[in-house]
Amino acid sequence: MYELIGSIRDVFSSPYISTPIVSPNLVNELWILLTKLFIHSDIYDNKFFAIFAMDDIYLYSRRQNIKLCLKDLEKWREKHNKNNTTEEILECVDDIILPDV
Repeated sequence: MYELIGSIRDVFSSPYISTPIVSPNLVNELWILLTKLFIHSDIYDNKFFAIFAMDDIYLYSRRQNIKLCLKDLEKWREKHNKNNTTEEILECVDDIILPDV
């Protein structure tokens, strides 16, 4: 999964992207797919790479004024803390769902 997720992340990871590189519908579809992978995978590496790709997609979507649904990620965060996941994952989730805090 790392190579697949890494390829997606590579497309969105540059902070210098100022023009659309994919359609808003594709961004939303990727977001939904990665959210499901993040929430439902029992494999830590899949969760880790999915949330970091999601962070890049989220930043891209903000620059392109694309609205993403954060509801499932917010629900996940309400149920998780340092006792049942890692600090790295929590920080990344918080960066997405609480971007202006």
